[in-house]
Amino acid sequence: MQISKVILSIFLTVLMAIGLSAQGLYQKGQIELKKGKTEDAYIQIDFEFPQRFQQNITYVTPKDWAKYQKTGKLKGSMKEKLNPGDIKGFTLEDGRVFRTVRYADLTGKAIKMIPKKMCLEETASGAIKVYKLYSRTTGKINHELADMIFEDRANLINYIQDNFQILLLKDKKNPTNIMHINLLNYIGDNERVKDNYSNNHYGFRNQFTEAQKMGKYVNKEYEAAFLSMVNDYNQDAATIGEARSK
Repeated sequence: MQISKVILSIFLTVLMAIGLSAQGLYQKGQIELKKGKTEDAYIQIDFEFPQRFQQNITYVTPKDWAKYQKTGKLKGSMKEKLNPGDIKGFTLEDGRVFRTVRYADLTGKAIKMIPKKMCLEETASGAIKVYKLYSRTTGKINHELADMIFEDRANLINYIQDNFQILLLKDKKNPTNIMHINLLNYIGDNERVKDNYSNNHYGFRNQFTEAQKMGKYVNKEYEAAFLSMVNDYNQDAATIGEARSK
């Protein structure tokens, strides 16, 4: 009898853990469909599998989410899917914004010339748009990421969130990886920002380590310094644009 109670307790604990895990993977937000339509949803954001929100979108409608909250069971039939081509993007309740863009990866040995639609996190908007591209964890992956998956999975999410690609978009149709740009083509028309960059006002020049120069992945510290510069540039561009429109 005592053994049965222990088994039942373990079973209920496992079910509760699964329910809490599923709940943590879904973020409340709003999907922006084509033609200006929007749809409230609970969107799956799983950093163990970034491709699941970058290459397709899995979400649950508010009606089915309410059922899940009541029963604790998230059935497969409740999960809806959309491709990046079906949407303009989505916004999460915590303020994060994801946009559908076309991107051709020119960083690898096998250059992929055909741009592919992806839904990427947009970290800066304005004259210069900035996107984050997280590494996929299935298919062809780099050796360091493979080591994390098979030997150190506990730190996998931290690794993915601190090792990503930065893509920029300005006066072009598709974004470009930061390792392939001439920075002056992006900020060179603003003398103040250019001087600030030269004088390391943003701390961005501190990020030019050998590792960052040679690799396509950057970390949060690099991103913060870079966004400080881009946001400064975008603020000036917006001010100038407003003045011209008056």
